[in-house]
Amino acid sequence: MENQNPYIEEPKILELEHHGKLHLNETRKWTMFLSILGLVFMGLMLLIPIIALFALGAASKLPFSAGYFTFFPVLLVLAIYFFPIYFLLQFSTLTRKAVAQNNSRLLTKALSFLKLHYQYLGILAIILLGIYLIVFLFVGAFAFL
Repeated sequence: MENQNPYIEEPKILELEHHGKLHLNETRKWTMFLSILGLVFMGLMLLIPIIALFALGAASKLPFSAGYFTFFPVLLVLAIYFFPIYFLLQFSTLTRKAVAQNNSRLLTKALSFLKLHYQYLGILAIILLGIYLIVFLFVGAFAFL
């Protein structure tokens, strides 16, 4: 009989089959596309208020600083939107390297970025649902006044 400690667990190795690597590589391509598309839309979101600021400033007699209030909501949305796009881009980049090199450590790091992406989106969804609930309760309370 062997002297094995039942409390020490042997590390288990998870191997990825050929079709699993193909699916992972296909997923990586789509996440790269979506992250680049997200970055492009973030650039457009930042560009539109800048153009509107100059167009409104030239066309109206309002002080130039009045248009800066349009930047605050846009910057808030961009700050919220940046992190899931960044996590998705990191997942895609690291997955490409991991599949090409058969490197399980890189794949583990890539999967941690994918987890962060969905964790961030889940927390954001919970926050938005909470805001919707509060707005719904206030609208319902003021409807009976």
